Amino acid sequence: MSILKQFFAIAKPYWLSRASLISWLLFAATVALSLLLVQVMVELNVWNKEFFDALAALEGPLIYDLLIKFIAIVAIIVVMKVYGKWLQQWVEIRWRTSLTERLVSRWLNHQNFYRLTLTEEPDNPDQRIAEDIKLLTTDTLTLILGLIKSVATLSAFSVILWNLSSNFLLPLFDDIKVSGYLLWLAIIYSILGAGVTHFFGHKLHRLYYQQQKREANFRAKLLRSRDSAEQIALMNGQQREKQQLDSTYDNIASNWKSLMGREKKLGLVVNTYHQIAAMVPYFAAIPALMAGAITVGGLFQVRMAFMRVYRSLSWFIFRYDDLTRWSATVVRLTQFIEAMDKCELLSQQHTNSSAHVTSNKAQSLGLTCQELTIQKPNGQTLLSDVNLQMSGGESLLIKGASGLGKSTLLRTLAGIWPFYDGQYQTDSNNVLLLPQKPYLPKSTLRECLSYPQAPTTDDALYHTALKFVGLPSLLTELDIETEWQLTLSGGEQQKIALARALVLKPELLILDEATSNLDEPTAYLLIKELRTLLPHSTLLMVSHQSHLTELFERAIELKKTNLHAKSL
Repeated sequence: MSILKQFFAIAKPYWLSRASLISWLLFAATVALSLLLVQVMVELNVWNKEFFDALAALEGPLIYDLLIKFIAIVAIIVVMKVYGKWLQQWVEIRWRTSLTERLVSRWLNHQNFYRLTLTEEPDNPDQRIAEDIKLLTTDTLTLILGLIKSVATLSAFSVILWNLSSNFLLPLFDDIKVSGYLLWLAIIYSILGAGVTHFFGHKLHRLYYQQQKREANFRAKLLRSRDSAEQIALMNGQQREKQQLDSTYDNIASNWKSLMGREKKLGLVVNTYHQIAAMVPYFAAIPALMAGAITVGGLFQVRMAFMRVYRSLSWFIFRYDDLTRWSATVVRLTQFIEAMDKCELLSQQHTNSSAHVTSNKAQSLGLTCQELTIQKPNGQTLLSDVNLQMSGGESLLIKGASGLGKSTLLRTLAGIWPFYDGQYQTDSNNVLLLPQKPYLPKSTLRECLSYPQAPTTDDALYHTALKFVGLPSLLTELDIETEWQLTLSGGEQQKIALARALVLKPELLILDEATSNLDEPTAYLLIKELRTLLPHSTLLMVSHQSHLTELFERAIELKKTNLHAKSL
């Protein structure tokens, strides 16, 4: 029941919204086609009796008429199945689109994608969004429609099977009659099969869950190796990477072998069950055939009706693999959603216990902190009693030993670090933080320079920025799309980030070791020119490059418990 509750919690936001109206109509049409298909199968059951009776009687003209009828029935079945699948796929893509948009939005909103990495992030969120959502939507509709069709088939053919076997004598007992004998036999046989199937297959849920997790881990490791290709090559670390990839893949293979073993046992049970079932109606109906109670056509009609009832009652057995995979998918998506819930709750708690205020620009206040305490995610204090005030357009350099929390302080002031107490205020939401390792998306250079805003068609703006940072050679590559983080050196990437500041013109610019890969003269010149070209921007920088100090109006020394400032 817990799996169903989790599933309803995931599905409810879409299926109870007005946006799902068209999906409901498409789903209803799919169900209608499934029900009509059951009626056609009932007609095919009647055709079976007529055809084999005609065949036994050698009635040539009737046989050919029935063959023509069979072609018509098959054509109808094919059309219904094809369009039923087509309609089902429409419902799948609409639901998947909505669910993907909802979870991606939640993941990106409130910096959840970042803050999850600071807490108990579930493994591979990318895989849960990209693959698990697809599996959930596809498997859910397949299972529900299959169940509906099974119930409809059971309703239609159980009546037929009851009537056909109402006068059957029990095999080996020539004087005993049981009304609906074959129907009761199908029910008992299916119940026994379901029990045996669950006994051999109940461990598949855990194995499917582990398989999805380990497959995602392997893909993530491959991506990390590709993203760090230059560093790995420089350190000649390919052999170590190969060992780690082999180890990660070994985890996939070992779990796959366990899955194979469990599926083998289940396959033996299910296939044995199915093969026996195919012959049960023949053995059960032979006494009636020998007694003349039914014809040869009636025998084939009995077999088809029995198999339809048996398959309907065995829906759980034949869908056991799909059900275990579906349940594992529901659990993985639920874990992802619950992790975001906890992340947002934690962020809300910190917001309630502290304050981040956007002040009135009339106060001309660039940035201020009052008794700000910065913590690690585990609650350990990094910095305490941080008191700081900057006017609009002022520049400030922060110094201090490594590991004290300088970068964490900047991330707090940029609004992405939720673990703090106290207050800080800014006069604008136009804040740009440039970290030591810039982010350059796989896109055109124009888009990289404008990120996170949309690019413009003003080439002069980008030309000025590239010339400012000493990269005029890239002027002709503005609209070339490539992976710039792989093609540019570390120093060139930092130059692109500084050029981004000139393009975006933030009111509060925060630099976190943003010139660490540049030589001292270049770093000095770029920061100096940046102050000239962005005179109205408040500049806050963390750096170990002491030669930059004279470019700032103030410098402060960051210590373990508080900040002490000295004027330059």
